[in-house]
Amino acid sequence: MKKQKKVSYIRKPFARKSFLSLGLSVGALVLGIIGIASSVMAAGQAQLNVAAVCFCSLIISFVSLGYGVLSFFEKEKKYILSRIGIGISGVLVILWIVLIIIGIRG
Repeated sequence: MKKQKKVSYIRKPFARKSFLSLGLSVGALVLGIIGIASSVMAAGQAQLNVAAVCFCSLIISFVSLGYGVLSFFEKEKKYILSRIGIGISGVLVILWIVLIIIGIRG
Protein backbone atom coordinates (compact mmCIF):
# COMPACT_ATOMS: atom_id res chain seq x y z
CA MET A 1 0.00 0.00 0.00
CA LYS A 2 1.27 3.40 -0.99
CA LYS A 3 0.91 6.38 1.34
CA GLN A 4 -0.65 9.47 -0.11
CA LYS A 5 1.16 12.76 0.17
CA LYS A 6 -0.58 15.39 2.21
CA VAL A 7 -1.12 18.53 0.21
CA SER A 8 -2.22 21.81 1.68
CA TYR A 9 -4.31 23.85 -0.71
CA ILE A 10 -4.19 26.89 1.51
CA ARG A 11 -1.30 29.18 0.67
CA LYS A 12 -0.32 31.45 3.51
CA PRO A 13 0.82 34.93 2.55
CA PHE A 14 3.92 36.53 4.04
CA ALA A 15 3.47 38.75 7.06
CA ARG A 16 3.16 42.37 5.95
CA LYS A 17 5.67 43.73 8.43
CA SER A 18 8.21 41.05 7.50
CA PHE A 19 8.89 42.81 4.18
CA LEU A 20 9.66 46.01 6.08
CA SER A 21 11.84 44.15 8.56
CA LEU A 22 13.88 42.47 5.84
CA GLY A 23 14.19 45.66 3.78
CA LEU A 24 15.36 47.69 6.76
CA SER A 25 17.87 45.04 7.81
CA VAL A 26 19.35 44.88 4.30
CA GLY A 27 19.53 48.69 4.25
CA ALA A 28 21.27 48.70 7.63
CA LEU A 29 23.71 46.07 6.37
CA VAL A 30 24.53 48.17 3.31
CA LEU A 31 25.05 51.28 5.46
CA GLY A 32 27.25 49.30 7.84
CA ILE A 33 29.42 47.98 5.01
CA ILE A 34 29.76 51.49 3.56
CA GLY A 35 30.70 52.91 6.97
CA ILE A 36 33.28 50.25 7.79
CA ALA A 37 34.77 50.35 4.29
CA SER A 38 35.07 54.16 4.46
CA SER A 39 36.77 53.92 7.83
CA VAL A 40 39.22 51.30 6.58
CA MET A 41 40.05 53.37 3.48
CA ALA A 42 40.69 56.40 5.70
CA ALA A 43 43.06 54.28 7.84
CA GLY A 44 40.95 54.75 10.96
CA GLN A 45 40.85 58.55 10.67
CA ALA A 46 37.29 58.71 9.38
CA GLN A 47 35.30 61.91 9.37
CA LEU A 48 32.07 62.59 11.21
CA ASN A 49 29.86 61.58 8.26
CA VAL A 50 31.20 58.00 8.46
CA ALA A 51 30.24 57.87 12.14
CA ALA A 52 26.78 59.16 11.22
CA VAL A 53 26.34 56.42 8.61
CA CYS A 54 27.37 53.76 11.13
CA PHE A 55 25.06 55.19 13.79
CA CYS A 56 22.17 55.19 11.30
CA SER A 57 22.93 51.54 10.61
CA LEU A 58 22.62 50.80 14.35
CA ILE A 59 19.33 52.69 14.70
CA ILE A 60 17.84 51.08 11.59
CA SER A 61 18.85 47.66 12.94
CA PHE A 62 16.91 48.31 16.15
CA VAL A 63 13.85 49.42 14.16
CA SER A 64 14.12 46.34 11.96
CA LEU A 65 14.21 44.12 15.05
CA GLY A 66 11.04 45.82 16.28
CA TYR A 67 9.18 45.27 13.02
CA GLY A 68 10.40 41.67 12.90
CA VAL A 69 8.99 40.98 16.35
CA LEU A 70 5.72 42.76 15.53
CA SER A 71 5.26 40.63 12.42
CA PHE A 72 5.02 37.49 14.57
CA PHE A 73 1.73 38.81 15.98
CA GLU A 74 0.06 38.51 12.57
CA LYS A 75 -1.98 35.31 12.44
CA GLU A 76 -1.84 32.64 9.73
CA LYS A 77 1.16 34.07 7.87
CA LYS A 78 4.61 32.94 6.74
CA TYR A 79 7.37 34.24 8.99
CA ILE A 80 10.53 33.27 7.11
CA LEU A 81 11.29 36.83 5.99
CA SER A 82 10.88 38.03 9.57
CA ARG A 83 13.33 35.44 10.80
CA ILE A 84 15.90 36.44 8.19
CA GLY A 85 15.44 40.14 9.01
CA ILE A 86 15.75 39.51 12.75
CA GLY A 87 18.87 37.42 12.18
CA ILE A 88 20.63 40.09 10.11
CA SER A 89 19.57 42.88 12.45
CA GLY A 90 20.56 40.95 15.56
CA VAL A 91 24.04 40.32 14.20
CA LEU A 92 24.40 43.99 13.25
CA VAL A 93 23.28 45.20 16.68
CA ILE A 94 25.77 42.90 18.39
CA LEU A 95 28.52 43.99 15.99
CA TRP A 96 27.89 47.70 16.56
CA ILE A 97 27.67 47.33 20.35
CA VAL A 98 30.95 45.40 20.39
CA LEU A 99 32.62 48.04 18.20
CA ILE A 100 31.34 50.84 20.44
CA ILE A 101 32.66 49.08 23.56
CA ILE A 102 36.03 48.49 21.89
CA GLY A 103 36.15 52.15 20.85
CA ILE A 104 35.37 53.41 24.35
CA ARG A 105 37.85 51.13 26.08
CA GLY A 106 40.55 52.01 23.54
